[in-house]
Amino acid sequence: MKNKPDLSIVVPVYNESDAVYHAYEVISGIMKENKISFEVIMVDDGSSDDSFYHLSKLAATNPELKIIKLVSNCGAHTAIRLGLELANGKMGVFMACDLQEPADLIPKMIDKMTEKTDIVLAVRSNRDDSFKDKMLSKAFFFLMKNLVSKKLPSEGSSMYLMGEKALKALRQYKERNMTIEGVFILNNLNCDTIEYQRESRKTGVSKWTLSKKIKIFIDFFVAYSIMPIRLVSTVGILFFLIGIIWVLLILVRYFTSGDLQQGWTTLISILLLGFGITNISLGIIAEYLWRTLDETRGRPRYIIDQKLNFEDANT
Repeated sequence: MKNKPDLSIVVPVYNESDAVYHAYEVISGIMKENKISFEVIMVDDGSSDDSFYHLSKLAATNPELKIIKLVSNCGAHTAIRLGLELANGKMGVFMACDLQEPADLIPKMIDKMTEKTDIVLAVRSNRDDSFKDKMLSKAFFFLMKNLVSKKLPSEGSSMYLMGEKALKALRQYKERNMTIEGVFILNNLNCDTIEYQRESRKTGVSKWTLSKKIKIFIDFFVAYSIMPIRLVSTVGILFFLIGIIWVLLILVRYFTSGDLQQGWTTLISILLLGFGITNISLGIIAEYLWRTLDETRGRPRYIIDQKLNFEDANT
């Protein structure tokens, strides 16, 4: 068996045929320049273009490059988890194929990794997003930090360097709807941070759609926090108390003034409010039930079509 490389770099690929060559050239060049033994694992996440063709060409001439092709699109988080689970390096890091997280940040993250550090988080010092995206991002990370874990950076992180302890912990989890952040939250791993300037996208378009952002938002709070359930209970109690106060005010007004007009508007308002709260509550509970069903069915998180440059490429 070959010696373990110092670092495994996982790159999810989805319809990035115009970016894979540049990404591998930059990543491998920086690793060789810094004398870091490495492997790059590019995971084709069910691309509908010819990304796998170009990945195959790259893998044929670069033994450090390993390729995994998934049968269908499973999402970047699943692709990253798969790559890290099959990684052979002593440390593991993931980054986007568009290199908006600069590859030369990796050696700096390795320098921050000490015996007492399990994960190094790369935190953006700048945000060139639209005003709407900035506000949504700030709201999301504010809720995560205050309702889920104080250990999370206020601005979030799009790139992690994971040590052996963190990689081992990640491989223990087989949940379908799990974010990588949850690993160090649940296992109380020691984190350090490093700031960086995010690069502008050179090729392609962002695959980080609103629906995917909502999915991650739901995953995070349903998987790692009891707050949604407690929120339902809190809102229910709050509106119950408001209802009692409202009824008392109506009775006082009725007996003192006698000028209340009976009508359908009050009834409709109560029905709309009541059904709204009920449906929100049922939706949250249903989300928990669906995820319980999703896990108990035991369906595979992904199906691998092909593997290139792996020792067990035929399995």
